Amino acid sequence: MTTPPAASRPPEHAERYNALRTVSKIIRILAYVVAVVGGLAVLGITITSLTQGSGLGPALLVLIGGTLYVAVIALFLFAYAEIISLVIAVEDNTRLTAEALAGRGGTLP
Repeated sequence: MTTPPAASRPPEHAERYNALRTVSKIIRILAYVVAVVGGLAVLGITITSLTQGSGLGPALLVLIGGTLYVAVIALFLFAYAEIISLVIAVEDNTRLTAEALAGRGGTLP
């Protein structure tokens, strides 16, 4: 996880931006769903292509192309969820550093 655990942060900094954290979790779950369902769909289409007698070439093309396509889409979703978490962590770290430098009692990690 990119943000520090809640136990190590002062209480006034606990869980800001709950909506963004929720969106990040939803996108991460969607990425897993896309990977699993897309992988199963590619396998199903490949098996269907083989059983209909279209040959090994087109079935192999569907398998490789479909797997690459599903992997790229899932990776983009994972990356988007991590970017949201990264922005939250950067904001939290910047705020803690600014408070520590201003002498408001914040401690630097």
